[in-house]
Amino acid sequence: MIAALVATTAAAAGAGGPISVGVGAHEFRFGVYRTAVPAGRVRFNIHSFGEDAHNLLVLGPRGYRSAVSPDVLPEQDVRFEVRLRRRGTYRLVCVKPGHAAKGMRATLRVR
Repeated sequence: MIAALVATTAAAAGAGGPISVGVGAHEFRFGVYRTAVPAGRVRFNIHSFGEDAHNLLVLGPRGYRSAVSPDVLPEQDVRFEVRLRRRGTYRLVCVKPGHAAKGMRATLRVR
């Protein structure tokens, strides 16, 4: 009985909205405020603390590649949602020319 209640509660929690992950975009790095999330919908709340425009692309297992987020201008906020279905390690990268090579990338684990 208790196990069924726990399973039902866990399923109901997973059925809600997306998991939010805060991302601070700086020159030239991402600060990710949550490093692991459950599989499912993930909303990246991106804020640019830098002087340049940035964006976000998510790369993952088995060739997963998200769309690219809209540009995040200095002091601007952008919400960007993706669905991460597989467990594993995902890479967050800025695809503006030269940004990833200068260190603008981070890791997110999906459990």
